[in-house]
Amino acid sequence: MSKSCIFCEILNKKEHAFIIFDNDKLCCILDKYPINKGHILVIPKKHYKEFSDVEDEVLSEIMIIAKKLAIVVEKMLKTDGITFMQNNGIFKDVGHYHLHIIPRFKDDGFGWLDPDYEPTIQEISKFHHELIKGLSINN
Repeated sequence: MSKSCIFCEILNKKEHAFIIFDNDKLCCILDKYPINKGHILVIPKKHYKEFSDVEDEVLSEIMIIAKKLAIVVEKMLKTDGITFMQNNGIFKDVGHYHLHIIPRFKDDGFGWLDPDYEPTIQEISKFHHELIKGLSINN
């Protein structure tokens, strides 16, 4: 657990949260500032700064509980879909890795903007080859 981390404070019962699920590795809470009704955060109990720091076993558990929660939320709220989202680096809002489960509804206004970046087929192909090479080095 880390000092001055809101999620660590919640996990240590020093801050209030609406806890949905809690075990030895994970805690799932309703987001205090939801994008849509039913917005859930899946938080590992160990303080990981980045997605790439999270142990594979914990990542597996995160996705298993996220799937279960998504199924329940879809049925309860009659959603049009679910978005799973997480941010790294300068884009994260809390320095403790977490996964967002966001119920989606037609015309809810949530989405990504069309990027200004339009790569050529050659650029995509080059990155494709570099990525495959990078994966083979790391396996």
